[in-house]
Amino acid sequence: MEKRVIIAFVLSFVVLYVYTRLSSPPPAPQQQAGVQTQPPAAAIPSSTPPGAPSEQKEPAPSTPVENIQAERTEDISFETPLYAATISNVGGVLKSYRLKQYMDGEGHPLELINEPAGTKVGWPLALITGDKSVDDELGQALFAGRKDADRITLEFASNGLHAQKVMQFDRENYEFTLQTTVTKDGRNIQHAVVWQGNFGDQAIPQDPAKKNAVYQADTSFKRVALRSLKDPQDFVSLRSGVEDQYFLAMFLLQDNPAAVKVRKQEYTGPDAKPVATLLVSANVTEGKSIRVYVGPKQRDWLSKADPQLESVVDYGYFGFIARPLVFCLLWIHKYVGNFGWSIIFLTIGLNLVLFPLRLKQQVSMLKMQKIQPQMRRLQDQYKKLKANDPKRAQVQTEMMGLYKEHGVNPMGGCLPLLLQMPLLFGFYSALSYSIELRRAPWIFWIRDLSQYDPYYMIPILMAVAMIVQQKLTPTANVDPAQAKMMMIMPIMFTFIFLSYPSGTGLYWLTSNVIGIGQQVFINKYWSPQAEAKLRARAKPNEQRGA
Repeated sequence: MEKRVIIAFVLSFVVLYVYTRLSSPPPAPQQQAGVQTQPPAAAIPSSTPPGAPSEQKEPAPSTPVENIQAERTEDISFETPLYAATISNVGGVLKSYRLKQYMDGEGHPLELINEPAGTKVGWPLALITGDKSVDDELGQALFAGRKDADRITLEFASNGLHAQKVMQFDRENYEFTLQTTVTKDGRNIQHAVVWQGNFGDQAIPQDPAKKNAVYQADTSFKRVALRSLKDPQDFVSLRSGVEDQYFLAMFLLQDNPAAVKVRKQEYTGPDAKPVATLLVSANVTEGKSIRVYVGPKQRDWLSKADPQLESVVDYGYFGFIARPLVFCLLWIHKYVGNFGWSIIFLTIGLNLVLFPLRLKQQVSMLKMQKIQPQMRRLQDQYKKLKANDPKRAQVQTEMMGLYKEHGVNPMGGCLPLLLQMPLLFGFYSALSYSIELRRAPWIFWIRDLSQYDPYYMIPILMAVAMIVQQKLTPTANVDPAQAKMMMIMPIMFTFIFLSYPSGTGLYWLTSNVIGIGQQVFINKYWSPQAEAKLRARAKPNEQRGA
């Protein structure tokens, strides 16, 4: 029986370790079911560089616009109660986007756009046409800017090239509309708007494992992971953009899906090593505006921008567990006001629900203790028999009969442990991808439950609690090798939890502490010593009755 428990522990450790390595979404295939793709590269004119749309049939030319451009470089700022945006008139790009309700480590509004990446590879909202000379001119153009209430208009015209961008900002949500036109010698040019550079929380080190391109395919959202992206990928979608752990920048088209290209860009970082970033381009329909959401992956804000956008929040394979856990945490937080204590109260509730399962597990192990001498005798007989000896089946039958006679479930000791592992994965996903827990403090040195414990106290206390629980848990006589293996498990779990969110470690620590209390209760009323005391109390009553 102890071997089954050890196997369960080992399997749990392996699954836990593998899950942390595979928790980021896999790369999207070149062509997915329900997603249309652009024509193959051979069908695109050779003048079209990677990342640019193909040119559509041109309408009749209109009258060219006279020269329009700014005299000098300048930044145009715009603020709402939710965010502050800075537009550069050089290329008419987005240089800064700060969220006022989310702070960085110094208490300043959180910046989502990386300046070094923007300087090296380009800024968001740049325009590309597929013609390198036109794209270079648009990238260096000094757009004349005009600010009128919630609207910023940027316009440039020179040598027959005319481009205009109109941005209408929404004061009640993290979004704005963008309308663009590009003409050359009076003819409309098919173009795309791009999101490029290193997007996301700039207050923490940039982790490529948490950077993805995201796009809608049918009714669900697919992801292309930055760290696994090699060749450019083409899609047709209504919604496409980039994301990190907690934040999203997405183009929201109105009517018809547009061609989308995803590719990787690299630049040299401060340490002389290449830094990879994502570029997502979406074709723009002439005369049509698109909406751009740039903000938190928080359900209320997402659904307000677009009801379908709510499902962009992805908790991974254990989302069916993480979502109700997040709901319960938010509900408890309304009354407690602290996510650390909310995790503790939720863990207490879960352990109360699981107590009958734990009790069944421990009672099964206590019964195993009672029949251990008979089991050891049968196991010795089984080992001595050859593999083809028919008596092996007879011994196996006797073992099963012994289980049945004493009401023992052979899997009773390890199955409950395995059933608790999905809860652990669910907590990990909930804490890793729920923006409500970003920078959520608990007490003392734990200032962010979504990050690892900086002093590693929670993993250490968790290991101590696991060892104490093991000492209290009834086990049959085990050989020294098995005993050492059982003692290694707390070390294995501690090693994994060193890099886990401290909130996940707090859940597992609390669960182990509650398990210690439950084990003391079980040992008091269901152990062989407790049964012996009950029999001792019953004898005088039987004698008086006789």
